Amino acid sequence: MFTRALVALLLPLAWAWARRHERAILQSGKPLREGELVDARRAGVQHPERVRVLVLPSVPPRLPRALRELAERCAWGPATVTGMALGYGIFVRAEQRGSRRLLIHELAHVAQYERLGVRPFLKLYLHQCLTSGYPHGLLEAEAKQIARDLLAPNTG
Repeated sequence: MFTRALVALLLPLAWAWARRHERAILQSGKPLREGELVDARRAGVQHPERVRVLVLPSVPPRLPRALRELAERCAWGPATVTGMALGYGIFVRAEQRGSRRLLIHELAHVAQYERLGVRPFLKLYLHQCLTSGYPHGLLEAEAKQIARDLLAPNTG
């Protein structure tokens, strides 16, 4: 019950933050290259041409206090996060630029956003972070599995 109430309380803040940063990525980010477009389709993205990637020194950028406290509670933040998908926008931490595994993982999250919708995805993701912990939620597990599958030998 506490988790549902907390998610309901934080969802509008998370939604506004995600939309604002997605717009920034879509304006300043780079489109996927040809091989990345192929990976996006294979990861389940329906509209890979809409995806943009923005490389930053730290991910996530400037979380509001309530979200920062949630991130700390879930062991999720600049020390552990190397990439983040927000709708069709993807943040990548600078030292991970060029990591195909990370990009595929984030593209799997883009596919989840498409499949679920941005607000339902955020609600489910927040709930899973609070109940299972950031690295153990089902959405994270699915993204990790897609990256493993696409990078496995003979999946060419």
